[in-house]
Amino acid sequence: MVKLVTRLAVVAVLMSPAIAVAADPVPDMKGRWVGKTYSIVAGKGAHWPSGAGTFEKPGLYDKDIVLEFTGQQDRRLWGVTTISGNGEKTEEPFIGELAGKDNRKLLTADTDGFLWGEIDGDTISFCYSHAGGKGASSVVSCTEVKRAR
Repeated sequence: MVKLVTRLAVVAVLMSPAIAVAADPVPDMKGRWVGKTYSIVAGKGAHWPSGAGTFEKPGLYDKDIVLEFTGQQDRRLWGVTTISGNGEKTEEPFIGELAGKDNRKLLTADTDGFLWGEIDGDTISFCYSHAGGKGASSVVSCTEVKRAR
């Protein structure tokens, strides 16, 4: 019995490096990722202060967007989204986490909505949404941002 336990222990030790190598790498997300929003908006809201859209006739807006990942620990990350255009500029903090195969899925939550996306090299393709109810804005926006060099 002792020999069997010893052999199992040796096998476990020898397999440890293989298990560590098999772990999915976590991409370094820190820095600025830039692009343009393509949003559909009903109501006025934080990033759309001059929005005039309704559910019957939604506003269709394009603005510049920057996702700045200011911190990261393992798969967890945080930062600020800046949206600007048409003489308006807003900033909103977010927190998030990487998931999925090779940690290439991204989910973030800001003060009122969620971003769900996929990382492909230096590009993040994502959709953002929040539902504000009857009194505030509802927004859906899908876009791509690229890592700024």
